[in-house]
Amino acid sequence: MTLASVAALIAGTGTAAVSTADTPKPNYVALGASFSAGVGISPSATGAPAGCGRSEKNFPRLVAKAKGYDLTDMSCGGAQTRHMTESQTTGQPGQFTALSESTDVVTLQLGYNDGNVYSGAIADCSQSGSMSSPLAPCEVRTAGRYPAEILLTGPKIAGVIDGIKARAPRARILVLAYPAVYPSQGNCPLQNPFSAEDTAFLNRLEVQLNDMLRTQALAKGVEFVDTYTPSVGHDSCKSQLTRWMEPYSNPVGAIRLHPNAKGHQHMAEAVLDALD
Repeated sequence: MTLASVAALIAGTGTAAVSTADTPKPNYVALGASFSAGVGISPSATGAPAGCGRSEKNFPRLVAKAKGYDLTDMSCGGAQTRHMTESQTTGQPGQFTALSESTDVVTLQLGYNDGNVYSGAIADCSQSGSMSSPLAPCEVRTAGRYPAEILLTGPKIAGVIDGIKARAPRARILVLAYPAVYPSQGNCPLQNPFSAEDTAFLNRLEVQLNDMLRTQALAKGVEFVDTYTPSVGHDSCKSQLTRWMEPYSNPVGAIRLHPNAKGHQHMAEAVLDALD
C-alpha cells in the first residue's frame, strides 16, 4: 500500500478492500496510547470515550478501511501497560476486553507512558523553567532515571504480548515502534524548548524504547513494525510541509510532540506493508 493510496482513503477517493456478503470481515483490535489514538487530529472518532482523543484519521482506521477489517479501536491517550487490564477512564475499560478467540489482527503501540518517560522527560528537559543548561543537561540531572524506566517496562511489554496471545490465540500481532519525535542532532528553540544536547538525549530515549519494543516482540515471536526509521527527517523540528510530528510550540492539526495526520498516514503505510 503506497502513501498515495492511504491518502486517497482519507480523501474518500480510494477503493478499500471489501469482503463478499458471505465472508465475514477480519476482526482487528488496535491497542495503544495517544500515538495510536491520533490525539488532536480532527475529526474526533464518533462514540469514543471522552479523554481518549481518538481521531477518525488515526492509523488504525486507515488500516481497517484499506483492508476491509472490522475495527475495535481501544487506543486511548495516556494509556500505560496496566491499562490493558484496568479501566483508564469513564467508558474506557481495560483494552484487553476487546480481544477474543475471533480476533484476527492486533496492533500494539505502547510503553512511552510507563514510568512517566514521555511526559517526565519533556518536563525535565524543557528550558521554559530555566532548569536545563549546558552545565546541567537533563540527562545528568535525571541521573539515569528514564533509561532505567525503559528497562523496567520491557517485562511489562512481554506480559502484554502474552496477554494478547492468551485472549486472542489466532491473532496476528504487530508491535509498532514510535515515530521520530526529535532530530538526532541539533535543535529548534523557536519550536521546541530543548537545548541541542537535551534534544539528542530525548531522541536517544526514544531509540532505546523502540529497541526494547523490537527485542520484546522478537523474543515473543510476534512482528515488529519499524515506524521510526521512515520518519527520520520528518521530526517536530522540520517545516510544516515536511514534518510528520507537531512541535511543542504552535502545533498545527495535532497536539504538541505527537504525530499529525501525515504521520498517521505513514504509520498506516508501514502497517499495511507488514500485513501485505
